[in-house]
Order: sequence, then C-alpha cells, then structure tokens
Amino acid sequence: MTTHADKTYARITGSPAPRDLEWTEFISFWQDRADQVEQETGDRLAVKLNGHREVFRRQHDGRVSIEDIERARHLLAATPEPKGHGELLAVAIDAEHARIFDFDLDARTVSDTECTVTDEDRRADHLRTVERHTGHDDERDLDHFFDAVAEALRSTAPDRSFVVIGHGSGKADVAAEFVERLRAAHADVAARVTALTELDLSAATDADI
Repeated sequence: MTTHADKTYARITGSPAPRDLEWTEFISFWQDRADQVEQETGDRLAVKLNGHREVFRRQHDGRVSIEDIERARHLLAATPEPKGHGELLAVAIDAEHARIFDFDLDARTVSDTECTVTDEDRRADHLRTVERHTGHDDERDLDHFFDAVAEALRSTAPDRSFVVIGHGSGKADVAAEFVERLRAAHADVAARVTALTELDLSAATDADI
C-alpha cells in the first residue's frame, strides 16, 4: 500500500471508529488495497478482497457511515494484515543450489535466479556428500560455489542488502559456511548480509521463503 493508504487503513481499523472519513478517500484506499473495485449505480461501491465481497453505500454528506466502517473492518479482518513494504532480497542456499529471491512486498510478486553447482568431476558431488557426513568437507569445492553466488549477487543485485536462508545445522549448515566465506573473501558482499536464518528448503515454497 501507499503511505496515504496506510494512514487510511489505520483510521479504519483504529479506535474510536472514524466518523469523518471522506468517501473519496475510502474509494482510493480500496483501489490501492483490494483485488477488485467497482463503482455501481446508486453511489454503491463493490469491493472484492481475497475471495470476499462487500458493498458499501455513499452517504449524502460524502462521508463513510459507521456501518460501512464496520463492514470494512470485517472485510479487512478476513485477509492477512500487510507484513511489510518495499523490497526484500533473500538467498536460499544448500550444498547444491543457491536461489536469489527479489521480493516486492507491496506488489506481492517475486523474481528469482538460480546458481547451480557445476563440477567438472561428477564424483565431487558424491564425495562432498560423503565427506560432509564424515566431517571432512571439500572446502575448496564449496568455496568455488560460494564465490559464484557472491558474483551473482554483485551482478544481479549490486549494493542491495539481503537475508541468507539455510537448511540444516552444525556440519550441514551450508548457509553459515557461505557467510563465513563472504567475510573471508568477499567483504563487500558480506557487509550487505542483514540476517541468517534456517528453513526446510526441501519443502519450502516461494511464499514460505
């Protein structure tokens, strides 16, 4: 939502309920927030939001009635409250893949790119898995992967801060190793890391991330 729509949202959901909210401001709010808005005959406003529909009626004084404020509150309560605004960059990484997500929190859309480990010696994938279990990681192989991800971040999202999302803990915590590699060899990229968190990437959807 825009800043103006944020203020209108706060007024509608706040206490006490507003008695002086202008109808034009009410329309603008729904046009910014709802999935579908239709101005019907007889000063009626039909709003659809997350599968729910409500019809509001304009008063003669050009303000929103208390009854419509209550209807608006019920409609808003049926949908999740906005979690954030602006953009969010995230890197979801395990031992095989790194995906760079660029979330637009206002538009609820996401684009992503993917960096894949490419080993000339196909045994490296198997050896790395085995050695990881035995506690003898092929650090040089992982470093090449981490370096490729760092370069992808430089080229696709220069100067953007980002969150690192990993899968596993202890010896399997590739995300933590990735951050350590950034600090050791890519200080400019490491300085942009704002958080390190854990998620089951094997089952996570884009929305979960």
